[in-house]
Amino acid sequence: MKKFSVLLLVLGLMVNVVCAQAPMKLHVKLLNNTFNKVSLTSAYGNSITTYSTADINGDEFNMNITQPNDIYRLDFGNGSSMLLVVTPGETVDMTLDAENLQQIVAVTGSESLQYVKDMSHLALSRKAAVDSINKELQNDPDKTYWSNFFQKFNLYTQTNQDVDNYLLTAYDNLDSIYTTFKTYLSGGKLKGNGALECADVANRMMKKTEIHYAPFANYQDNVDRYYDFSGKRVKDADDFYTLFDQYESDLNKRHEIAKTSLGTVMPKIKELLAERDSMAYLNLWDKKGNQTKWANRVAEELYPSLESIVKQKAAYEQLEKNESQNAKTLVNAAQEKVSQVVSKYQNSYNEIDAYLTSRMKDEIKTHKQDIAVLMFLDIFPREQNAALHTEVITALHNKYPDHLIVKDRWNYMNSPASKVAIGAIAPDLEYPDPDGKMRKLSDLRGKVVLLDFWASWCGPCRRENPNVTKIYAQYHDKGFEVFSVSLDSDAASWKRAIETDKLVWPNHVSDLKKWQSQAAATYGVRSIPSTFLLDKEGRIVQRDLRGADLERAVKQLVEQ
Repeated sequence: MKKFSVLLLVLGLMVNVVCAQAPMKLHVKLLNNTFNKVSLTSAYGNSITTYSTADINGDEFNMNITQPNDIYRLDFGNGSSMLLVVTPGETVDMTLDAENLQQIVAVTGSESLQYVKDMSHLALSRKAAVDSINKELQNDPDKTYWSNFFQKFNLYTQTNQDVDNYLLTAYDNLDSIYTTFKTYLSGGKLKGNGALECADVANRMMKKTEIHYAPFANYQDNVDRYYDFSGKRVKDADDFYTLFDQYESDLNKRHEIAKTSLGTVMPKIKELLAERDSMAYLNLWDKKGNQTKWANRVAEELYPSLESIVKQKAAYEQLEKNESQNAKTLVNAAQEKVSQVVSKYQNSYNEIDAYLTSRMKDEIKTHKQDIAVLMFLDIFPREQNAALHTEVITALHNKYPDHLIVKDRWNYMNSPASKVAIGAIAPDLEYPDPDGKMRKLSDLRGKVVLLDFWASWCGPCRRENPNVTKIYAQYHDKGFEVFSVSLDSDAASWKRAIETDKLVWPNHVSDLKKWQSQAAATYGVRSIPSTFLLDKEGRIVQRDLRGADLERAVKQLVEQ
């Protein structure tokens, strides 16, 4: 009986060896073929190893593969290749398209390769959905209209703002002339040093006025050519167009004020400047008598108009203020119109993506013990899909403990760093607060939580505290909490810092062991401040955010 048992054992071992060495028989038909040779090579590792080659006769080839179960590469040369899952003992018929090796056309005889075909189809379907919806979006007439309107109107308002600044400066220039002449005029005449002062101010300010009025004159000549908004208006936007018409009305009124005030004196300013420049060219300007005579001409021919012109600046500024506010409203409204169109298509894509993502994740889980799953797992980044990665890598490690990629990921998954990596569920903490009451991090599940490692002796921590208190006050009622872990060793200093910095949240804990803190060791904290932002499920979503970056992240999470 014993000999018989030993014989069965030997025969069993022989059968296992034979099965393990049974080759995978691969027959491939190539559509649109341009290749003449193919090699089976390694798909990963530090160097490329060629295991087998085959000639391609016409549009097909055969290959007997004696390699163990793993992922390899079929290399057709010139950078054309595809990943192949080899399973010893299988007889596989496969059809490929030489023009698209990323997708298997047909396959029989291999569950792994059928899985690869199905997953590739789902992955390409996601991309096709994006491409299709993007194409529809780009061709959407409402999106095109509002995008064009937004871009053109945004430039229009910026141009008007620039022109406004020039015109307001021109008014200020004339105000300087008016104020100076009013000071020195006596009996309608200028004399002595007062005349010389007025000549200098008038010369400088009139030249500046000419420069600052020029952009407005150029704008008037060209605005209709570059900024024509008289085209067809879309439906269901009456409020928008009412505000736009008001904007245009205020703009026209404002520009009319500029033309009937500044514009009316520009010819006289140019005439007076030409006379002054002529005297300078003939070396006559240095004579005080000529400056006095010219200043009195300015007083006679320009000054009387300046008071009413300067007063019109107030009306101009009020219209500019109204127009500026309307411009901002219109720019935001046009941008919102674009966003509404984009959101419609985004929602369509989200529905398709959610369905395909669910299908793909189900496929990955169903085939989690198949080495082929490694080809698709990283479609879903670990940071957002830690549970999926843990489930798959655990299953693969049970079957392929010595596989290079599986072993590497298994080791990382079980390393301290992975326990607090982005995407991981935050390890629980339970320590006493300043009154000795035990407080537990997991009790805050369902809230957005900032896990904050700090200490009373840490200057950067103390400087960041006002920002944390501000964010806490702003978002606490919306579901935001702070769990502060102190690396203090002196309880009095810890309590005093909490009171001084007005850290009003109740969740303050410490084991008062400074750098020997077990909480710090759990989270791998080696410097402070160090923070971990947790979502409502207790998952780590961000690390070491400060200031405005922290506020934006908290706002986004509490509003989800």
